[in-house]
Amino acid sequence: MSGPLDGVKIVELSVALTGPLAVGMLVDQGAEAIKVELPGFGDQGRYVGVNKAGVSAMFQICNRGKRAIAVDARDERGRDIVLDLVADADLFVQNMRPGALDRMGLGAEALHARKPDLVIAALSGFGQTGPYAHRRVYDSVVQAQAGLAASQMGLYDDEPAFLRQVAADKITAYTACQAITAALLARERGAGGQVVECSMLDSVISFLFTDAAGHEILLDNDMPHVSQSFSAQQKAMRLLDGFIVVTPVTDAEFHGIAASFDVDSSNPLLATMADRVQNKEEMSALMREVYASAATRTLAEATAAMESNDVPFGVVLGVDQVADDPQVVHNETFVTHESPVLGRVQQTRPPARFTKTKAEIRSPEAPVLGAHTDEVLTEYGWGDRIDELREAGVIQ
Repeated sequence: MSGPLDGVKIVELSVALTGPLAVGMLVDQGAEAIKVELPGFGDQGRYVGVNKAGVSAMFQICNRGKRAIAVDARDERGRDIVLDLVADADLFVQNMRPGALDRMGLGAEALHARKPDLVIAALSGFGQTGPYAHRRVYDSVVQAQAGLAASQMGLYDDEPAFLRQVAADKITAYTACQAITAALLARERGAGGQVVECSMLDSVISFLFTDAAGHEILLDNDMPHVSQSFSAQQKAMRLLDGFIVVTPVTDAEFHGIAASFDVDSSNPLLATMADRVQNKEEMSALMREVYASAATRTLAEATAAMESNDVPFGVVLGVDQVADDPQVVHNETFVTHESPVLGRVQQTRPPARFTKTKAEIRSPEAPVLGAHTDEVLTEYGWGDRIDELREAGVIQ
């Protein structure tokens, strides 16, 4: 394994999606991770959605290539095992509720006492402190509280709309992953160990405000107040045998989309972007003509015409169609393997490619609960106590 994070060792006490996905991306880039779960049930992410033998599809993607041990860190013997793992680690990742690990003797102070240059990532819902810090949090809670659900409302909608995916968790995972690598780089430059705090609330607000809160950023602007992203007006274009989306931004793209569907766009009121902004009625009327003409074309006809006019467009694919798309096949985005536990598994490769330090899936398998308990405990000097600990319920 020669990924860019080759040699980085991680101890993970995180569950569900945010922490496991953040660590999973680091593992795909070469890091080694030991995932610590409670005996008996383990990470609840194992059972969310489509699952088999205690491994869900989500768990598979987030936890492939990790070694998993089942240790009850609430027991002082389990806590000592975790501290021994930390002594050999570069990074510790947890997404427990604020204060939970302190009560277990695994807070930042205890971890840094054992490994002073350890990078600790503390992921949370609302933050480590504050009026909401104690609350139990899931994705939809943050979509609501961060403004994301309200931002999905159309101008004439009377109810907020939630993204139909676990968006807040994934946004936070990507944010945390970047912050963790920054902290590891800072450590290499002499900054030493530190705690990286990353909340779902902050991550999603930052994500949202980039393009969907113009009036809330430029407070003294005098433009009409529309509380949506400039992408909110996107609408799928119906064809005879499918849907596409078009995004004509420049003048050439606008006139190109009109030409693609044999609609005359020579009206001087629509010549430039500034003209089209000023003359919304004429613009809307022309686009209605474009959509009406598109409804008489096949997908093959429409794509050929738009490619010839250099129009930005995308075909609306079902999730079940994505893996067979010609560009996706060319990119080798998906890899498949035969799992002894799950059967045939198709999953995405690490999306970022490196020319010198190749990122690849460390192992295609996500571990079953406690798959590596004996192996890891033996490596860390607890081999002669395995039977005792298992009989006491400390490990599985």
